[in-house]
Order: sequence, then C-alpha cells, then structure tokens
Amino acid sequence: MTFSFSLFKKLPVQLVLCLLIGLSLGNALPLSGANMLYTISCFIKDILMYALPFIIFTYLWAAIISFGNRGKILIGVTVCFLILANACALLTAYGLGSIVLPAIIKGSIPHITYDATVHVTSLWNIPDWQFIKPPHGMIFGIILGFITLATQSPWLTKTSQTCRMFATNCLKKGFIPVLPLYVLGFVIKLSRDGQLTNLMHGYAHAFIFICILMMTYITFWYFVGNAFNVKKTIASMREMLPAGITGFTTMSSSASMPVTLAATEKNLNDRSFSNFIVPISVNPHMVGDGLCITVTALALLLMAGKPIPSLSIFLIYMINYCLVKFSAAGVPGGGVIVILPVVRDYLGLDEASTALLQTIYLLQDPIMSSANVMGNGAFAMVTHRLLKPWLNKDGTSNIECTNQIDVTKKEVAR
Repeated sequence: MTFSFSLFKKLPVQLVLCLLIGLSLGNALPLSGANMLYTISCFIKDILMYALPFIIFTYLWAAIISFGNRGKILIGVTVCFLILANACALLTAYGLGSIVLPAIIKGSIPHITYDATVHVTSLWNIPDWQFIKPPHGMIFGIILGFITLATQSPWLTKTSQTCRMFATNCLKKGFIPVLPLYVLGFVIKLSRDGQLTNLMHGYAHAFIFICILMMTYITFWYFVGNAFNVKKTIASMREMLPAGITGFTTMSSSASMPVTLAATEKNLNDRSFSNFIVPISVNPHMVGDGLCITVTALALLLMAGKPIPSLSIFLIYMINYCLVKFSAAGVPGGGVIVILPVVRDYLGLDEASTALLQTIYLLQDPIMSSANVMGNGAFAMVTHRLLKPWLNKDGTSNIECTNQIDVTKKEVAR
C-alpha cells in the first residue's frame, strides 16, 4: 500500500485507517466486493497459519540454543510463569467480579443473537491439510533445542540460524508489507456482520465492566514491566498497538504473532528472548480470555438466579483452566472451545448458559484477541525483567542474532 505522505507509510497509521475505513464504509460495499476482500484476508491468514508451526519451531530452536544449558531451566521457569499469570488473571476476575457484578446484573438472561446466516463469507479457502499445528512446532523446537545443546553439534547450530533467517525474511518481506490488506478484509466482515453492534444490546453493563477490567489489568502489568515508569509504559504500549489492532481485526493471537514479535523485540531490546517468549506464550497466555470468560460465566450465573461459586470451588476451576489452556489455539473461537467443559463442570453453568457463553465469546472475540496480544507483550516484559539478572550480565541473551525480525522505521514505526 503506497501513500504520498510519509506519515501514511507508518504501519500503525495504516492499520488505524484500515480500521476506520472498514467500519465506516464496509456496509457501502456490494456483498461481492466485501466477499473478495475477505477472501484475500483469509488467503493471507491461511498461508500464515501453514507457516506458523515452522516459524515457532525455528525461533524456539535457535532461542534455546542461545541460552546454553540455562535453556532447560528457562523452559520450566517460563511454564511456571505462564500458570501463575493465568491464575492471577482468573483470581482478579473472580475477586472484582464478585464485588461489581451483583450491583450491575439484575437477574435476567440477555437476548443476544448471532446471525450466522447473513454474513460475509470467503469465496474459497485453502484445504485444511495442516498436519503440524503451532503447538507441535513449539514441542519440536524445544526438543531439537535440547538435542542440539546435548550434542553440541555445530551443524545443528548453524542450521538453526539458517532456518531462523529464512523465517525472518518470510515475515519481513512477505507478511508485514501486506498487513494492512490482511486487516481490511476482517474489519469489513466485522462491520457488515454487525458483531460489535449486537454485543452492545442487553449485555452492555457486564461488557463495559469487562472492557474496563481488561484495559486496567493489562496497563498495570505494563507498569510493572517498566518498573512503574510512566513514560516508558506509554512508549511500550504504543509500540505494541499495531499488534493489538491486528489481534482485534483477525481475532487471532497466533495470526498476530509476527507483529507481536517485532514489537516485543523493540520493547525488550533483546531479540533472543523475544523470539523465545512470544512463540511459547502466544497460545497458553490469553489474559483477555481469562478475564472475559470468567466474568461472563459469573454474570450468566447471576442472570440465571444462581449464586457466585465459593472460593474453594473457583480454585478447582482455576487449576483445571490453567492446565487446559496449554491445549488452546490462538485462532478465532479457539480459546473457548477447550474451556467450555471446565466452565460447565466446575462453575455450574447449565447447557443453555454454556451455549450463551460461547455466543458471547464469539461476539467479544475481537476485543479479547486484542487484549490477549497486548497481554502477551506485557508478559514478555515482566518475565524479561524477572529473569534479566540471570540471562546475562548486561541483561540480554547471549545469542549472536543476525537477520532477525529487523523491522525498520519504514515498516513498524512508533
């Protein structure tokens, strides 16, 4: 996409323009034009999803090698951090939800519809022959990283650098230049399907509370990651904004990973750690899902005239949620599928309320995905700060990074 003014060459400006154009003019397009733009976006997304396991695999492989023998410990520590982060989000949602929701919920199930019969559709799709999924890429990358450390093979080390260079070039030259077009089709679909408008009817009070909770919670962790420096916090959140917009429009934290990687690398000034922490946390760490699913479930219980579960029952739900979340996929609707049985079995939602929870999740998916992406950026900053003294004397990883995701000012500018 080419603009005559230098300001419009900045990726955040392009993404905001696509968002505004799609939401304001999407309904003015003929259905055939909307379908075509959405088809292009879906095609780009399908290609990215096919490549994503390889990208995750190569980044984790090279990143683990960079940490030497500390890589094994780093994996275990990171998994513990992921569990603690999810537990913290759920406990926050439970604590504040127990206080606020009884005051704003009046005890009736809202009438929320999700019309799946009249909507923008993709004219054609790439066949789903993806046998290797992103979680498989994560597992293979970790295993091969440990094998390389154990064997100290120069050939495997060099191969990992070559593969990482290839993956980086694919993202830098193939994905980032078409990102505005990628986003536009999804925005048009959101606009024409009226998903955001439907969400505001009936469920408005709980929805507003969830939005405020997500923004406050994520901002707090950015403050923590920046040692409560206001200027640095604002700068780091602004750097992550293109990734958040991408998550909003694509409804996928996995599809937003290339932009998340680039922004996290700039915020941390540590390519090796960024290439490690983002792929490993993109699926299990979904702060938006944790806050939204929990608050929505509690709201639905109150709407059905049921009490909020006791803390002991909620802790059982929290443990199962944190474990199941490692099997979730950062794709549209993927976060709630594996959680529904946990919500039903441990929070006491009936079948009708469970189905309504899934419907509300789909309607809120753009906002939650954006929160997930922004939350992943905060998680990377907090984790890096906690591990900074251990990583290296100067606070950075000891890998020689060449040809990484080096997004220049022409591609991702503040």
